[in-house]
Amino acid sequence: MQGAVVLALLAVMVVLLAIEKIRADLVAMLGLACLIVVGAIEPGQGLAGFSNPATVTVACMFVLSAGLQASGLVRVLGDRLLRDGPTRAVPLLLLCGLLIGPISAFINNTAAVAVFLPIALRACQGNGISPSRVLMPLSFFAMLGGTCTLIGTSTNILVSSYAHEHGLAAFGMFEFSKLGLLLFALGTVYLVAAGPLVPERIPAESLTEGYHLNRYLSEVVILADSPLAGRTLQDARLGERYDLEVLGLYRDKAMLGPPGRDRVLREHDVLIVKAPAAALVQLRDAMGLAIKHGHHPDDADLRSVESALIEVVVSPNSRLEGQTIKGVDFRHRYGATALAVRRSGEDRVEKIGRMRLRFGDELLILAPRRSLDRLKGQTDFVVLQELDVAVLRPWRALAAGMIVAAVVASAALGTYSIAESAVVGSVLMVLTGCLPVRRVYEAVDWKVVFLLAGLIPMGTALENSGAAATAVHVLLWALGDHGPHVFLGAFFFLTVVLTGFMSNNATAVLLAPLAVSSASALGVDPRPFLIAVTFAASAAFYTPIGYQTNLLVYGPGGYRFLDYLRLGAPLNALHGVAAILVIPRLFPF
Repeated sequence: MQGAVVLALLAVMVVLLAIEKIRADLVAMLGLACLIVVGAIEPGQGLAGFSNPATVTVACMFVLSAGLQASGLVRVLGDRLLRDGPTRAVPLLLLCGLLIGPISAFINNTAAVAVFLPIALRACQGNGISPSRVLMPLSFFAMLGGTCTLIGTSTNILVSSYAHEHGLAAFGMFEFSKLGLLLFALGTVYLVAAGPLVPERIPAESLTEGYHLNRYLSEVVILADSPLAGRTLQDARLGERYDLEVLGLYRDKAMLGPPGRDRVLREHDVLIVKAPAAALVQLRDAMGLAIKHGHHPDDADLRSVESALIEVVVSPNSRLEGQTIKGVDFRHRYGATALAVRRSGEDRVEKIGRMRLRFGDELLILAPRRSLDRLKGQTDFVVLQELDVAVLRPWRALAAGMIVAAVVASAALGTYSIAESAVVGSVLMVLTGCLPVRRVYEAVDWKVVFLLAGLIPMGTALENSGAAATAVHVLLWALGDHGPHVFLGAFFFLTVVLTGFMSNNATAVLLAPLAVSSASALGVDPRPFLIAVTFAASAAFYTPIGYQTNLLVYGPGGYRFLDYLRLGAPLNALHGVAAILVIPRLFPF
């Protein structure tokens, strides 16, 4: 009876994780609460997820990645190689892959993509290459690179920890490498050959054209008898009265940038406003303004010595997620004005202040140059334009590099476990000044930590209640007596399907117990099944929502959902067939 309850709860959680109506970490904690209430886990097991070595290791890997990123080493390396690099799409794509793949094997691949995004975009813009041709492959290269070592992605760490807890040998630091490198090589050949499958969604055009913002931008002239002359914007309250935003001020043919609320307006001043046509007509009639017809302001009109037009992407673990632009007082908090939002390949210009932002949303913002330092210092979004020259901090780069190398070496040699090595390495990142203490807490993606803490006890409940055994019996009945190779392929396929629509971590945690139970029922070594789950959970190529790096490039690439299916589905097929054929050879049954 209890097994049926656990399976029913698991089914509900999978559906909730897939439809994303409720945050993934909240779903995990609700599931944990239900397990405790129905008594599906023993006292004390409910909190085991928080102290699990996998949870601790994943949290520390965020810190290690942030320390290496803060040193400037990765950014400078990528910037110098791409600055004078290829001028055509395919060679640029290949160079990006060969750079980010090895880096993603040792630092969090989402962080690696966040670092390379502005660098790759600058390379595309400088050579007239559509970002659509490069950014999706960049994400796929990072995903493939992350499977090459134990610390390359959190799913590897999770499955290794699960194996160790159930009497199996933990996976070694480079035990994934042979298979990972083979699949990376196959993926590279495919992405280079199939690059043209991705349409050029974002042509080489101005930002205002790219976001279809031009038609909402207009220039209005303050006439001599206008009630605005001699008043400040704060007194006029134009935004509140007429549903518009004042973005720029021309005076004596000079752009003064976004006008301050206390700047006194004069007759003959030219205001650049963002407003729908109806609001513009209402403003003209009420305030004695003249609309300049035949010209819509563009990038050059908005940029000045005082203002900058830039794009940003809502980052993982951002405080903006689930909030509206008005609700967070975006202009006051960041010193910038949000002009447009790109989501799922669609550009939204009107009423964006009421939109609830999501991870991966791309915002076009106008900011005074005095606010750029504030924008660079925050972690709520990734700034896609390079706001300054990449700076290498030699001492920090050397220290951060040595710390990460020491963590890898100590875990590979078995001197300390990966969890112990990661904890010590994180502490050293702070003591050496590579990462300030306040940045430590910002670097950790707490949603992932609570997701793992809530889901790990579910694996225990599946075993304790007999639910895992029941599920395996159903699989045995459905697949018949065709041997472990068929089961391996079925597990790989099931994992790929689930990871395309829910967290890769959740998929790995929920399927690892079934993989071990299936191997036991078949009388074979469970390691090949765990390897299949590990690699398949990091293979969400065919959908933008299954992996964080895919979401991170979704907006900047201007992609649509079907673009991922077009380029990613054949890669999934190639990746899956190769993995299913090679896994039994490297990890015999």
